[in-house]
Amino acid sequence: MSETTTWSELRDRRLAEPGATEAYNAARLAFELGAGVRELREARGWSQTQLANAAGMTQSAVARFEAGGAVPTLPVLERLAQALDVELAVRFTPKPMAA
Repeated sequence: MSETTTWSELRDRRLAEPGATEAYNAARLAFELGAGVRELREARGWSQTQLANAAGMTQSAVARFEAGGAVPTLPVLERLAQALDVELAVRFTPKPMAA
């Protein structure tokens, strides 16, 4: 008889595999960056095509980025920031101290 596995057990096992944590963190970062750009674009009432034209990109590249499907390069982030009329700030922030 097979042993029942919970989602948290499976997740923990998968995250323990070599490279899994790095891949998970890259995916999280890509998702967060994409969501931030989408929020800025929508606040301006722009379509993906309008942002793509302003940033010198294709609509499909914007869609892929907003969906978290790609980790952009710094030059791409800078083009998006210029198109959205915002400042790009890349910084290192200390992690909160564990109690």
